[in-house]
Amino acid sequence: MEQPSILVTGASGFIGQHVVRHLTSLGHHVTALDFRPPGDPFPEGVRYFRCDIRTDPFPKQRFDAVVHLAALAGVRPSIDRPLDYVHANIGGTVRLLEFCREQGIRKFVFASSSSVYGDCKGCASAESDPLHPMSPYALTKSQGEQWGELYSRLHGIRFVALRFFTVWGDGQRRDLALAAFTKALNDGQPVRVNGDGTQRRDLTHVSDVARAVALAAGYRGADFAVFNVGTGRNHSVLEMVKQAERFTGRKAVIERHPGHPTDVPETRASTLKSATCLGWRAEVSFP
Repeated sequence: MEQPSILVTGASGFIGQHVVRHLTSLGHHVTALDFRPPGDPFPEGVRYFRCDIRTDPFPKQRFDAVVHLAALAGVRPSIDRPLDYVHANIGGTVRLLEFCREQGIRKFVFASSSSVYGDCKGCASAESDPLHPMSPYALTKSQGEQWGELYSRLHGIRFVALRFFTVWGDGQRRDLALAAFTKALNDGQPVRVNGDGTQRRDLTHVSDVARAVALAAGYRGADFAVFNVGTGRNHSVLEMVKQAERFTGRKAVIERHPGHPTDVPETRASTLKSATCLGWRAEVSFP
């Protein structure tokens, strides 16, 4: 049987590179789309296509599925640049959905975010919970899901939204907590902690995220579906500082700063739906 051909946007990013490698290891034919090349070469057989999803034409090819990871990331930067986030995250998503409609592509996997939930108030967030996005970034992810639901209903595109909880692992963005703490310690600098450090995050390893993406690309259930991609457990910011100390063998000097209004006290995923309908569970625990 011919293996599926999959277009992956944001392929040069942290998550994207892991997803491309995992899909390739499964034998899929992958076209990697990004406006910049990857830091490490893509696996043999992967076709790289340079493209800015906001403005550039997409490759005129009918793929079996599109995995849409490209986006402006970061909750805090979105506060100061809301129009940029709307243009990239909503405009880019709609352009890709239109591309799928025109090319007859019927599967679309969308990288959403746990930030759509807002404050979970100590409870595990389930896919059926009301959404309370607290930043422009979170709002663009929520609205991306809504556009996907609309295109699913109007044009028969099977749209699967994966709500990623805090993703960690090799190559993660330097502004994310664990990477930032580790870099500060390696550089002999104080570790900056916003708030009291008791904020808790569901930390999901990027290899588990890549597996979830592959399963979503092959999903044959409802035409519109949303799944959490998280562990169901969480860890405090101060625990992440301790882990950075173990990584580096250095003791942290903590520099405290006021909390940010977009920071929720806690995130934690309900994993029942992902396990039941997608056949996915996290396999890697945070140390």
